Amino acid sequence: MAKKNDVVMDNLMGFVRKGARVNNKSNIPTGHFDLDFAIHYGILPSAIDLNTMPDYDPSTVLGLPMGKVVELFGDPGCGKSSMAYRAVGFAQKLGYSCLWIDTEHSFSEHLAGTVNGVDLDNLYYSELFDEKDPDKNYYAEDVLDKIIDACKSGIKVVVLDSIPNLIPKMRFETESQKILPALMARMLAENFGKVTHFVAKHGVCLIVVNHIRTKPGVRFGDPEDSPAGYMLKHNCSLRIRMTHRTASKWTIFGENEDGSKQVIGAYAGVNIVKNRMAKPLLDNDGKRITLDIPIFYEPYFPNKSEMLFDMGRKLKIISVRKGVFTWEDIKEDGKSNFINKLEKNKMVEKLLEEVKIQANENGSVLPPELIRIEFKKKSAKDVNVESK
Repeated sequence: MAKKNDVVMDNLMGFVRKGARVNNKSNIPTGHFDLDFAIHYGILPSAIDLNTMPDYDPSTVLGLPMGKVVELFGDPGCGKSSMAYRAVGFAQKLGYSCLWIDTEHSFSEHLAGTVNGVDLDNLYYSELFDEKDPDKNYYAEDVLDKIIDACKSGIKVVVLDSIPNLIPKMRFETESQKILPALMARMLAENFGKVTHFVAKHGVCLIVVNHIRTKPGVRFGDPEDSPAGYMLKHNCSLRIRMTHRTASKWTIFGENEDGSKQVIGAYAGVNIVKNRMAKPLLDNDGKRITLDIPIFYEPYFPNKSEMLFDMGRKLKIISVRKGVFTWEDIKEDGKSNFINKLEKNKMVEKLLEEVKIQANENGSVLPPELIRIEFKKKSAKDVNVESK
């Protein structure tokens, strides 16, 4: 019997390996530490002293997992593409090649390059046109095959913006008035598993941008759902829902030199709907926690102190114990009180320098807004901010 088992195992070698520990393929930061931390650990960083976490290493990159499919879905204008731009900007700084597939023909050079730090000249880009053959059409099936080719070629981050705008071949070649129910869902059910396989095999982060639609005839439960069928939902290791907030308290204003105001951003509500990397992000009542994520339209991040705080926490420069944050001579209860004391004591520049030194030692990538901050006579060149 032992010899028979040995023969079986010899035949299985290559298909199986002994030990089921998953190799860490790293992550792509979103630029929002609370979100990156929650994806990896299932809790918020303010809830724990990072120095007491033996498995936490500041040099470890947190964020969207590589080798997995990630779905960003939500309302129109909620910042889905902006979050994808930001992830691509960080991925490029980490040395990864990236591909953006623009099915909506809505790519913004300003939001991508100027605001979120994407290197436009080195970003592979497709809007489903063939410059060599203008009459050629790329169908949904072709796009999935091209994503597989991209995985094989060494591209490490692929953004599909968005999946509902893909057009299956049958739809493209059929008259518009003919109804083809669930065509996209059926096509994905047959083909998307193949895409997921190559994403995992080559350690690629595939970011799929999706919409929200209302299910007709639903009287009970949640009437909203994301299109493209259940195959996409099942194959995603991470699903993030974003909500567009219209109330003025969620709008971020900048103040110009003449004292006038301009809208420079807004906060989006972000929920981690599905996460295979960690436990669900829930509050003490078992309800899903909504994160407030700023989405900016202009090329600066005004609340630099808040971003510095997040980087200081990530790098374990700022410690916390029972809700009290400590750094240097500052010891304050709560994040907002700490930031106020930091600005009042004019220690923002000192914290920035320490963050830069620590980030350089750990190999951490700083957000573009912190890199752009300039100081003159101990005062940051930045706008005043009125938010939330």
